[in-house]
Amino acid sequence: MKETYKAPCEVCGGTCCGYLAIEIDKPVSKQDYDHIRWYLLHENVAIFQDHWHKWFIEFRTPCTKQLDDKRCGIYNTRPKICRTHGTEDGDCEHFDSPYQLHFSDVEKYEKYLTKKAINWQFKKLPD
Repeated sequence: MKETYKAPCEVCGGTCCGYLAIEIDKPVSKQDYDHIRWYLLHENVAIFQDHWHKWFIEFRTPCTKQLDDKRCGIYNTRPKICRTHGTEDGDCEHFDSPYQLHFSDVEKYEKYLTKKAINWQFKKLPD
């Protein structure tokens, strides 16, 4: 009988409990690129692309139920997303970074867009 995989939460200290990420549409237009620039102008916000080329907005904010010893304070009633996180290949930060691309500030994102020759800029407003 095949053993059920269990994420190594006790080993890594619940790295995934330090943020939440919500999938967003892949940016394809100037408006999309501009929205991402706006997101990145806020504290504790990042944008990333995972290894499956999906795009996410990431909010660096700890779970309020993570205890001082890094264990889950509501383990038996934790949300399903917590129960299943880390059970698929590449879905656990303990084993590998979830990021293919990661932008934590607007300057790095703009540099990436420029290097990729993406036409992302709107016309400048007059002074």
